[in-house]
Parts: sequence; structure tokens; C-alpha cells
Amino acid sequence: MSKHAKAKPVDVDEATSLNLVPMVDIMFLMLLFFMLGSDMGQRELEAVTLPLASTIKEDKGDAPKEGRTTINVYHDIKRGATCETYAKADKDAICRNDEHWKVGIRGHDYNPKIKEEVDKLRGLLKRDSEEGKSSVTDRVSERLVMIRADAKAPYGAVQQVMNVCAECGIYKIEVGAAAPAPE
Repeated sequence: MSKHAKAKPVDVDEATSLNLVPMVDIMFLMLLFFMLGSDMGQRELEAVTLPLASTIKEDKGDAPKEGRTTINVYHDIKRGATCETYAKADKDAICRNDEHWKVGIRGHDYNPKIKEEVDKLRGLLKRDSEEGKSSVTDRVSERLVMIRADAKAPYGAVQQVMNVCAECGIYKIEVGAAAPAPE
């Protein structure tokens, strides 16, 4: 080339454009990772105030997760229900409105006073019971059930859950409790 030859002009847009394809790929992979890594559909533990017990057996988490069903009995004011008892901000107040108390299992909520919802709970526990049986002729399931009931929950709701478990052949039932604070 000669000393005075002009160089080919560089298109400014071509030189400064970013290739977004790798970034989109990485974002998609991160989204996929977080969706598969988090179990959004199944909340295992509701926020309940467990009753105090004089002696407890500490749950070390050694029970197999696939072999234990956790059932929560809790006051459902956070999902739009209003409760005058709790609105008074009295920490010792007890709500006896049966519609406010729910039974939660794997992200599904059931009202223990509505027959159709108890039938749905029974169907879910029946499936869990069948998974815990070693043979088709077994009447008793080896499935473990942990009932975590709020300290102020009406005992009728807890009793209803225990009855449904027994109807399904589940007899290995644990009840959650908290240890008293050390003095």
C-alpha cells in the first residue's frame, strides 16, 4: 500500500455492539437452576407457636423426608381472614372461630370442619399410607406423621387429623412440642 492510501473506514456500530446471546443463556440457566433448586410448591413448616412440654425428644432431622409427612394446624389470618381476637394484640387471646383454623400439608390447606376438605385430606394421607406399606395386604403403614399444632389450636382440629390418619392406616404419629425456656 502506498503511504497515502486511505484505510477502510470502520463502522462504529459494528465495533461497539455487544453479543447478548451468552448473557441470555446464562440467565436462562440461572433461572432454571433456581426453579428446580427451590421447592416453591411445598411448604413444609407453617409459622406455629408449639405448645410447651416438660420433656421432649429432640428432632434431629434423622427421619427420612420421604418417609415422614408433616401436618400443620395453624391460625390462618395472614391469607386475608380478619380475626378480632388477634386484632386486640393480646398474646394470650385464643381464637375459637373454626373457619380461621387450617390444616396444612405440603402447601395445601384444608379446613377440618368442612367434610369435602377432610375427604381431600384423607385422599392425600391415603396415598402417603400406601407408600409406607411393604405389601398390598398390609393394613398398617410404616409412614411417620408429625403433627405440628399451634398451642392455641382447638384440640378438635388435631383430633380430626389423628382420626383421618388412623382411618388411612397410619399409626406412627408424633406431635410437635417446644422445650420450656431454661430458668
